[in-house]
Amino acid sequence: MAAALAAAGAIALLLSGCTGGAPAASPSPSADAAEPIFATDEEALAAAVEAYEAYMAVDAQIGEDGGSDPERILGVVSEEYSLDVIAEYKDLADHGYKVTGTSTIDTTSLVEKAGNESHAVVTIYACVGVGTTRIIDAGGIDITPVNRDPETPLVLVFAGTNADELKLTRSDLWTGSDFC
Repeated sequence: MAAALAAAGAIALLLSGCTGGAPAASPSPSADAAEPIFATDEEALAAAVEAYEAYMAVDAQIGEDGGSDPERILGVVSEEYSLDVIAEYKDLADHGYKVTGTSTIDTTSLVEKAGNESHAVVTIYACVGVGTTRIIDAGGIDITPVNRDPETPLVLVFAGTNADELKLTRSDLWTGSDFC
């Protein structure tokens, strides 16, 4: 029973897109930056939110499929970050769990945008709601933690070579005052 509760807790973090750790500082723009990919803060924030929505769609598909074919996530996360995320999906599959429902991204704000004409890094704060998501075990029983927070404050970092190709590179639980 303790192993099932520990796995359910890890999966609850997966639902919020968070693998823990303290927020890391984003790189500063280079001195030789020419025309950046994002002309305004609003463009950078909108592109990051769109990239996270794409991540949540793929994440939901993999969760619904019980963690099978986790490599699908490579289209929306960096290769480095995929190592953590794919390990979580494999844990989901190993336990015979699946995730149903939909998460949301709300209350976003730009922390920083950096880069140049060929590469961008965008860091945002976001409240991610677990919405209707449920964790279902192999026997069809809902094992979703009853005391989970409905929204999780996250620091999300994205990188890409253009506005349409931002990928999630990091997702950290915000440890300061809850802004959700």
